[in-house]
Amino acid sequence: MFLLQDFSKYLKLRNRINTFSFILAFIINTIFIVLLNLTEYEIAWLAGIIIFYLALVPLLEKVFANKYLKNNKNLLSFIFYREYFNDNKFDIQKNFSKKEIEDFIECFHCEEFILKNKIPLEYSYVKNKNYNVLTFDKAYLKYYTRTISWEVLSWKYSFRDNEGIEEYLEIEYENENGIRIKEDIITDRIKQKTSFHLFLLFVIYDLKYGQRLSLDRGYYMKHKNSFKIDTFG
Repeated sequence: MFLLQDFSKYLKLRNRINTFSFILAFIINTIFIVLLNLTEYEIAWLAGIIIFYLALVPLLEKVFANKYLKNNKNLLSFIFYREYFNDNKFDIQKNFSKKEIEDFIECFHCEEFILKNKIPLEYSYVKNKNYNVLTFDKAYLKYYTRTISWEVLSWKYSFRDNEGIEEYLEIEYENENGIRIKEDIITDRIKQKTSFHLFLLFVIYDLKYGQRLSLDRGYYMKHKNSFKIDTFG
């Protein structure tokens, strides 16, 4: 099962690998520069460090970090990786068959996932914790006073890492009068302790009860109505 806590540890490991790779590249490059008697050439120092660093990072990640990705290959984790890394190698259709997708969704338990990731289902107004803005109620999303079925709800999400995670959400749905309504969820008004909780809730409930938009959606970005919080709390 995909856990944000484990993913956070994976990111920290990658950061340590990058730091260690730079130090190791500097040491190896120094040895080669001395052995080849190139100490007077500044370009040799710079080029050598870059070459060794670029060679060491993928090698060390393959040895120490990529085990995490291999052990966490499932539909939900790949949706998250695709969004977080913006990388086509995590494309859902290329990595999972239709049967694998259907089997995963059928066997997936939203409640268990929410419990293990410690994700709240209710989100209040920042200035008033007793005023609910968003509530996730299985087949329905409650947004302020409106109750919207996931079957008629379309949504878009994106984030930017800009000295803190900035998240963006937009929903579109048809009301009881048949009118299409599009709204930005003003996320800076919502009290959320940890990044990506809202995104994961939209993904799992839409997969289970809605149109499964996250299976095919491309990378989406806009630049308004965002909020900044520390990654993973």
